[in-house]
Amino acid sequence: MIGGVCECCLKTGMQFYGGVDNVSVDGQSYSPSPSLKSLGIPMHPVTNIEIAEITKIAENAHRYLQIAFAEELYLYCQANNISFPELRDALNTKWNVNILEPRDGIGGHCLPKDTKMFLESSNERKSKILRAAMDVDEEYKRFRAKLEEEFKSAIIESPKGKFL
Repeated sequence: MIGGVCECCLKTGMQFYGGVDNVSVDGQSYSPSPSLKSLGIPMHPVTNIEIAEITKIAENAHRYLQIAFAEELYLYCQANNISFPELRDALNTKWNVNILEPRDGIGGHCLPKDTKMFLESSNERKSKILRAAMDVDEEYKRFRAKLEEEFKSAIIESPKGKFL
């Protein structure tokens, strides 16, 4: 996603990142400078910088939702004595389903930051589903921490530090 502040910036960015020979912006065609090297990254031009920025944070918020759903499904399976790996494998046989693996919870730099940014970006519309996803992630992290503590306690309390 690339959005230029002005037409010349968009043109230069498209040529640099995308390696596009000719760029058309608002009906005008531009050719690259012979000295300009390209990174060969696929680009999708948009009309303004706001669209480009919202695209990034909305993509990361969507990924956050996908991970939170996997966490919720895992917690559901734990509560109902259902094999999460088997259920996940069965669900992922559908052409339009891709349930992710819940791991240590949602972390890193971009996903939490961008999801919060998306939540705060609208004065009039607040996403209930993203707020719920953040709550699920916190619950999942508490569940994982509890399991880890129980595991450590079992090792410490077992004879000679061996697994029970």
